[in-house]
Amino acid sequence: MGSFEYITALLSIIIGLGITHLFVGVSRLINNTTGVRIYWIHLLWTFYIFIYMISFWWFEYKYSTLHDLTFSIYLFMIFYAVLLFFLAVINMPQHFPEDFKTYFFSSRKWFFIAVISTNVIDIFDSILKGRENLSGLGPDYVIFMSVTFILLIMGMISKKVLVQAIVVIFMNLSQLWFLLSNFRTL
Repeated sequence: MGSFEYITALLSIIIGLGITHLFVGVSRLINNTTGVRIYWIHLLWTFYIFIYMISFWWFEYKYSTLHDLTFSIYLFMIFYAVLLFFLAVINMPQHFPEDFKTYFFSSRKWFFIAVISTNVIDIFDSILKGRENLSGLGPDYVIFMSVTFILLIMGMISKKVLVQAIVVIFMNLSQLWFLLSNFRTL
């Protein structure tokens, strides 16, 4: 096992726990015998978090090309993974509410703060991976992040279902597009 594989083992555990948490939650929703009301926007956010986590795992491999992988970069990577885990836990609580629509709107400020935080961290992550990585992302990344921040702030503020629908659909489509267009090979 090389040094990169060694230090990323903890990342895989954290991301694996987050994905497991989402899958267990979705499984519990499928087997829902208590009459919990499911909310489609919540489910789309669950899908987004899953895609974000697998994208994170895929893209963190770029750190393997750095010659000086420092302890501070390692701590940064761990913090990013933990933040994604928290996002999964905020989205899929241990104890289900009676109504996920009510839960979503009551917890949306913390949820959106976590999503905004992951996107801020992603900017620093992209910078830390080096100039070549940043230039490889191109202007699409800057446009994506700018639109993303505007929409996420709107989502945090608005109680309108239409606004929430636009935000979650945009986030899912853009995350899928970004993943499919930029992550073809390691």
